[in-house]
Amino acid sequence: MHRSFVTAASLAATLLLSTVAGAQTLAEIKKRGSIRLGYSETSAPFAFKGRDGSPVGYSVEICKRVAAGIGSLTGVADLKTEWVALTPVTRIEAVASGQVDVECGTTTITLARREKVDFSLPVFADSSTIMTRSSSATSLAQLQGKKVAAAENTTTIRALDAALKKRFINAEIVRTKTVAEGFDLLKSGKVDALAGDRTVLVGTFLVAGGAEGLGVSTEDLSFEPYGLVLRKGDAEFRLAVDRVIAQLYRTGAIEAIYGDWLAPFGKPTIPLLTMYLLNALPD
Repeated sequence: MHRSFVTAASLAATLLLSTVAGAQTLAEIKKRGSIRLGYSETSAPFAFKGRDGSPVGYSVEICKRVAAGIGSLTGVADLKTEWVALTPVTRIEAVASGQVDVECGTTTITLARREKVDFSLPVFADSSTIMTRSSSATSLAQLQGKKVAAAENTTTIRALDAALKKRFINAEIVRTKTVAEGFDLLKSGKVDALAGDRTVLVGTFLVAGGAEGLGVSTEDLSFEPYGLVLRKGDAEFRLAVDRVIAQLYRTGAIEAIYGDWLAPFGKPTIPLLTMYLLNALPD
C-alpha cells in the first residue's frame, strides 16, 4: 500500500512538473519578441518554399494567422516570425525540445504522438495513397515484387507496411527523408511507386512541373487528420492557438485560405467540411 502511494505521488509530481515546464510558451514568446514556427520545405501545397524562398502554403498561412493572434494576446504588436525548416524525422523532437513553438505542416494527429507533444484542433483531413508509374503498376495489388518509396517516420509508411502485409504483397519499401525525395526516385524510374498523403502527392507533382506516365491511385491506405504540433502540457498556449483556428472556421475565413492553396484540387471534401463545422467552437 505504501509503495503504491509513493508511486502514485511520484507520478503526480512528474506530471505537475511537466505541466509547469510546458506552460511557458506565451511568456517565452513575449520575452524574445518572436514566435518560432517549424515547417516543411517540400510539402506542397501545405508548407513549402515559395519562389522567393519564403515559406508558403495552406498550413503556413494558418500559422501566420496564429502568430498574429499570439502577438495580440501577448501585447507584442511587432511580433517577429522565425521560420525553421524541418523534416518528418525532426519535426516532433523540434517541438518537444522547444526548438520551435509550433510545427506547421502535414503532421497527422495520432495517439502515439500525443505521448510526446500536443496538437491543435484539426486543420485538414486527407487520406494516404500511392502514386505510380502507369507502365508498371496502378494499384497496391500490382506492387508484387516492386519498389515503393515512402518518407520515414510518417503515418503513411506505417499504413503502407500494414497494407502490404495484410494483402501478402511482397514489395520493397524504400525509405526517404521527404516525399519530394521519393518523387525524384519515382520520376527517374528507381522505384515503381510512391506512397504519401493524396494532396501532398499531387502538390509535389505540380510543383515539380509534372512528369509523364505518373498517376495517383484511387485506393486509400489511411485517414490523415492534420494538426499543428505544440509543446506538450501547455494548455494556455494550446487554447490560444485553438481560439485562432476556431475563429477561422466560425467566420469562414478558412474558405479563402483553402481557395488560395487548394482550389486546383477541387472543392473541400465532405470529411473536411465536417471537420471545419465540428471545430468552429464558440469563444
